[in-house]
Amino acid sequence: MPLLDVEIDRYTDAGLLAAAELVNGLTSGHRHGRRFTPPADPLTVVRAAVAVDPASVAELTPAHRAGFEALAGRLREVFAAVDRGDVARAAGTLNDLLAAHPASPHLALQDGRWRLHHHAAGTPVLPMWTAITAAAIADVVGTGEHQRLGICTADACDRVYVDTSRNGSRRYCSTTCQSRVKTAAFRRRRAGAPA
Repeated sequence: MPLLDVEIDRYTDAGLLAAAELVNGLTSGHRHGRRFTPPADPLTVVRAAVAVDPASVAELTPAHRAGFEALAGRLREVFAAVDRGDVARAAGTLNDLLAAHPASPHLALQDGRWRLHHHAAGTPVLPMWTAITAAAIADVVGTGEHQRLGICTADACDRVYVDTSRNGSRRYCSTTCQSRVKTAAFRRRRAGAPA
């Protein structure tokens, strides 16, 4: 079963989902109309983001906290650059991340079939997930699909999204924000309607 509605490939899907979860859970701002502050224990967010790989979850320690927070900040820069149409800046940031954390692609037998992995077993968790998330976003940018990355357009929300809809029409981080916008528009129309 694909992780996303439109499956790119399992590895890229996992990287895109992890990138969005890290940004949305580890960077301050606004979410669903309210001020958002990351949790006191950011490793809960990291564990959820990398849960697709139980070995990564098992390796996480408090020493990884600052590294994943910094990664989330850099990934937010990428989403923000793409959102404002500055794909060159997004590509530059991705290239910096990929140069600092190069992958070592290899084939691994998984679930009865050969799959391409970007790191050999035993690669430290932070460099591995930096490369996975940066490579996943780079795949999207490199195929000309960068418009599928964005920042929620609802008022008082700056959470990011990866648009996996078939028609590429997503503009909100969640159904919560989409409902908030629709409800506000309905109320404005109703208030302007004749009695």
